[in-house]
Amino acid sequence: MLRLLLIEDEEPALDQLRRFALRYNPAATIVGECQEVSEAADFLRQHPAPDLILSDIELLDGNVFQLFGQVAVNSPIIFVTAYDSFLVQAFEQNGIAYVLKPVQYAQFAAAMQKFERLRQSFQGSALQQLAATLGGGVAASVVAPAYKQRLVSKTRQGLYLLDVAELHYFQLRNGVTHAFDAQGKSFVLNESLTQLEAQLDPAQFFRLNRAEMVQLSAIERLEPYFNDTLVVHLKSAGVALTASTHRTPELRRWVGLK
Repeated sequence: MLRLLLIEDEEPALDQLRRFALRYNPAATIVGECQEVSEAADFLRQHPAPDLILSDIELLDGNVFQLFGQVAVNSPIIFVTAYDSFLVQAFEQNGIAYVLKPVQYAQFAAAMQKFERLRQSFQGSALQQLAATLGGGVAASVVAPAYKQRLVSKTRQGLYLLDVAELHYFQLRNGVTHAFDAQGKSFVLNESLTQLEAQLDPAQFFRLNRAEMVQLSAIERLEPYFNDTLVVHLKSAGVALTASTHRTPELRRWVGLK
């Protein structure tokens, strides 16, 4: 049985967490619902540690990270928040996944699946021991950080919030990283390609060469090219990228070719 503690100060968001949790695991038990840091601290002092905590970050009486200074938190946490600025802090404090609002069920389910994988790997009690060490940063090398679901492009007109799933490829132009969507629209990013390579899901994004990275779902076909390399034709009209010689073998494995 999965025992869940929900920490969220907005009723619509709390209701969504509740619905998503029971949709993912109808047998789960929600052992508590808290809207404040102090309320969550009292709950954890008075009850056995839940198997998993689903928590917002900004609460009615402050930041949820204040909780760690008030009470021992021995449960892994999936953080669900509207802000991407707390990512590092989240993984220093029991975080195993980081989901950005507005939350889609697929994103929530992916975070829960990650928890289940960890739970199976560490066989329950060992997972609790792992969570207990997270506050000291020991597990940072064991638990991989959540991959970015959004990127920000700053322009004179304001900030564009880019859904990573809708970006087809990234390209370095004159030393500046550009993201391209399905319509071929370009967005300037502050991140380098190397940073993006570390921040995005490697099952979905592949670094073709020094200047380009592509999303798997954006690929229409692969075409053999000079020196046994591959040309990657995208669903975006007229876009073709070429893998470098040393990256082509890995590209073949990435897309399932021998």
